[in-house]
Amino acid sequence: MQKLSGSKKVDVVLLTSQKIDGQYDTDRMETVGEFFEKENSCHLLYQENNVKTHIRISGDTVHVHRLGELSGDLWFVKGDERDTRYETPYGRMLLTLDTHKLEWDAKRLRLHIRYNILSEGQLLSMNEMTIEMKERKEHEKSCK
Repeated sequence: MQKLSGSKKVDVVLLTSQKIDGQYDTDRMETVGEFFEKENSCHLLYQENNVKTHIRISGDTVHVHRLGELSGDLWFVKGDERDTRYETPYGRMLLTLDTHKLEWDAKRLRLHIRYNILSEGQLLSMNEMTIEMKERKEHEKSCK
């Protein structure tokens, strides 16, 4: 991943949970990313497996752009429903994201979103996503 001007390298922890038909599933992913601010927005770039992810946080809106095996643009707007498309190896999915809670803590570098995924007005899943970032400290090499 190319280092951007004014960006800082961060450790990223992504916690997700979803409830589908009464069954809960949780996942935890850790990776390294780049965090920067540009045009009154905060940006996080990271890669997991073969998918590049760019998250843009601006006020009460979060835009998640994914490119790779899973591609699409997810729009989370606090208190609003947004239609979105998602490309998978099995074809295109048209979904609606109903965002109930969106909290961005710029000091702690923590994003929390609670949302439902609907298809043609029918509830598919209830979801939560938390992204926590911590600035990496570059260790100097020492000669002994």
